[in-house]
Amino acid sequence: MNDIGALAMIFDEQGRTLLVHQTYDDCKWAFPGGRVELGEAPWEAAVRETKEETGLEVEIVRLISVYYFSDRETLGFHFLCRVIGGQMRVDGNEISEAAFFEPTQLPTPMTVPARQRLADALANCAQPTLRVYDRVEIIR
Repeated sequence: MNDIGALAMIFDEQGRTLLVHQTYDDCKWAFPGGRVELGEAPWEAAVRETKEETGLEVEIVRLISVYYFSDRETLGFHFLCRVIGGQMRVDGNEISEAAFFEPTQLPTPMTVPARQRLADALANCAQPTLRVYDRVEIIR
């Protein structure tokens, strides 16, 4: 396994989801998150990365899904989170913008798995979803 990642899925009171615009890797819109550091649990990484990228303090509500990307040997954990503090601001290095979007009006570019993560969250399944991808497509 080359990488383990974790991300936070956050919804506001209107049901909109928080996305960040990355300044790297095709400048995609994505959910706040990143790599799990050595000695760190995935849920801790999701909380840390969200704070670093958006300024928001969150707590984990539950695990939504786990994705395995065979082409990159990467495992991703996706958590539903709720905001418990902080002020929205972006770091300016990795993230150029953070905003809430209606699930039916998502920005581009965004990967197919990112859109599927949102669908998994909205399905509100009792158990986490496991998905396997051979390669990632970007919707432009």
